[in-house]
Amino acid sequence: MVSLGQNKQSGVAPVGVPGIYLLLLCDVLRRFGHDDSRMLAELGISRSGLLSPDSRIPVMLAHSAARRAIALTGDQGLGPAFAAALKVTLHGPLGMMALSSPTIGAAMDAAGRYLVLRAPFLAMSHRIDGERARIRFEARDDLADLHGFIMEMMLIGMAHMAEQLLGQPLQDAEITMPGDPPGWYRRQRVNLPVPIRYAAADHELIVPLSVFEAAPQLADPAVAALAREQCEQEFRQLFREVNRLSDRIAGWLAACPDATALPDLEAMAKQLHMSGRTLKRRLQDEGCQWRQLLDAELCRRACEALRRPGANISKVAFSLGYQDVSNFSRAFRRWTGVTPRAWSADPPVSGSVN
Repeated sequence: MVSLGQNKQSGVAPVGVPGIYLLLLCDVLRRFGHDDSRMLAELGISRSGLLSPDSRIPVMLAHSAARRAIALTGDQGLGPAFAAALKVTLHGPLGMMALSSPTIGAAMDAAGRYLVLRAPFLAMSHRIDGERARIRFEARDDLADLHGFIMEMMLIGMAHMAEQLLGQPLQDAEITMPGDPPGWYRRQRVNLPVPIRYAAADHELIVPLSVFEAAPQLADPAVAALAREQCEQEFRQLFREVNRLSDRIAGWLAACPDATALPDLEAMAKQLHMSGRTLKRRLQDEGCQWRQLLDAELCRRACEALRRPGANISKVAFSLGYQDVSNFSRAFRRWTGVTPRAWSADPPVSGSVN
């Protein structure tokens, strides 16, 4: 069966986004009155898998979850709600280093260096502009329709983090955002740590230099040094895993257009400039098999197609390369534990595809 709690291919925690953030997103959805179990089920992720301390999910899967959450909540202010829920302690050693840093500026330096451990698709920087410090995030990859949401969430979250470090509200600070104010902002029903100024040139958090030079309540050099050591260890581990073959192949399969047939093992091996036999051996060395990778992607596509209103099971089967609907139904039941018809009507309440 396809297990998607930590890594839907091999059970090894891949480079990606910590699972705790997806759990938090689910909790925020519940506060808005939405059921998160269907979203998890359609993504093929189990809540129990996300609870594992070393759980990570691929970036593309995290972005899919964000898109579904935005679709559910509409213009209710998911970004600021998620940002408010992002407590410093949720960030593990990185959060501990921020809490114990000698100044807020040092905490921001640490956040910028180790952000790749928590959001590998973003880079963070700051600059001093007279008596103000300007903090900004830049996308390492094209975030497409998620760009505004992610920038909003990160900047508001950073303002909340500064407040938590100081133990008091930020004074004379603001966030700038391009474009027009969204509906949730115009309705003024969301509590924000600082005002947001729209129609600006850049996405930035701007704070007085005095804030940058202030010490967090829990500043402690010994704790900061220990937390930095833990971050460095995690950083080294990340870059040992970043080129794992199974993760690269999973990414390529997910990026194949829906209307295009997925490659077979020999075609993928040719793309990787190796023989099919070598590809199989290298995947086995990572505790994975080609069939697992292919089944995981077919399962994801099938669940995505079957969730659409009026989905036709025969057409879904043919679009995935199955000439016989009964073969597709047997495969789908093997992947998910239920029939395509049952899934289409009501995905499992448990939210897992085991």
